[in-house]
Amino acid sequence: MTDSPTISDRRRLLAYASGGFGLGVSTLMYFLVPLRAAEMGVGVAVIGLLLGAEALTEMIVSVPLGGLIDRAGARRAYLAGTLGLALVGVGFMLASSLALLFVLQVAFGVARPLGWLGGQAYVSGMRSPAERSQDSGRFSFVANLGQIVAPVLAGAAVQLAGVQVAFALVTLFGVAFFAVGLGLPDDRCQAPSQREGRATFRPAARLLTLRGMQIVMLLTFTRLWLMSMWSAFLPLYLVGIGTAPGVVGSAVSTMALVATLTSLLTGRIARLGRATFVGAGGLAVSCAGVALSPVVTTVPGLYLPAALVGIGMGLSLPMLLVLVAANAPPGQRSLALGLRASVNQGAATAAPVLVAPVIGIVGLALGFPLAAVVGGLILCGAVSLEVCGPREGVGAA
Repeated sequence: MTDSPTISDRRRLLAYASGGFGLGVSTLMYFLVPLRAAEMGVGVAVIGLLLGAEALTEMIVSVPLGGLIDRAGARRAYLAGTLGLALVGVGFMLASSLALLFVLQVAFGVARPLGWLGGQAYVSGMRSPAERSQDSGRFSFVANLGQIVAPVLAGAAVQLAGVQVAFALVTLFGVAFFAVGLGLPDDRCQAPSQREGRATFRPAARLLTLRGMQIVMLLTFTRLWLMSMWSAFLPLYLVGIGTAPGVVGSAVSTMALVATLTSLLTGRIARLGRATFVGAGGLAVSCAGVALSPVVTTVPGLYLPAALVGIGMGLSLPMLLVLVAANAPPGQRSLALGLRASVNQGAATAAPVLVAPVIGIVGLALGFPLAAVVGGLILCGAVSLEVCGPREGVGAA
């Protein structure tokens, strides 16, 4: 089912719906895991390590999982990841020790990328290259929608049944998206040559020699650099200057809402130019939003920076999926997606760690524009690679 234009409308809708798995379940777990750990008497520092265990696991396993998906098929990977998530949810419901929470976080760090990468690989190879922008945009729309719905469901579940029982919601997520995967057509009709090779880091390293993949990694790093910095420190800054926590939460929700709506327009926006320029342009808008965040801090003005950040977040993910599909060699699309996911997690881990000492020196107000400048410089590097000459790979997107 590689780049097939004949997939039915019903099954295309299922493929788009599969996008609700990755970001939605991450939001759900980031909500529930700290609450469960605190309920068990765990301190804030250890909670940070608990969350970091999942991110580190995902950073390590994403590349080999990508190679595995190239051989086993995207649908199989998606089914395995969603089923694994359902089991993780059961484990959290039964877990009563900190050690077991760490083990389950590692298991989650394997199950989530398996399903998330499987869904990305499936939708980016579902139809012809001309339709990838539209498919990736709709997939990203559902993914962003998941970030809005998941915390609402989690909050209601905790209030009604308590934190430990609320992990049943994680299991329900897994089962629901497993059912979505069952409705997808099999994608295991790739040529045998596309399934050869082993899932090692050597092929991934070779991908990094391709100009198009270098562009993908620079844009990916910028995306997570900006998002991690903004989401980690904006609430701290706004609450510190006296903004009500409810208003802060509404600003974060505004970002997610704008990202969701923007992703729906990706197909039309992509016609404005090459995917690199469109993606970099969106992220440049996010840079402006990050830089303005400590400047515009009163209602309703503070929603403007949030909206600007959301535009880049909503536009960049589908453009990155398009770029990966266009530049990955035959049979290595999932490996390339895994490499991108690994860079994703690396940026998400590095941003708070690198920015925090700078903030300690110059203060939060200057930390935001400095982070925006760093993001802008990386974007300049990506654009210069695009302008310098033709890229290797399948073709320019």
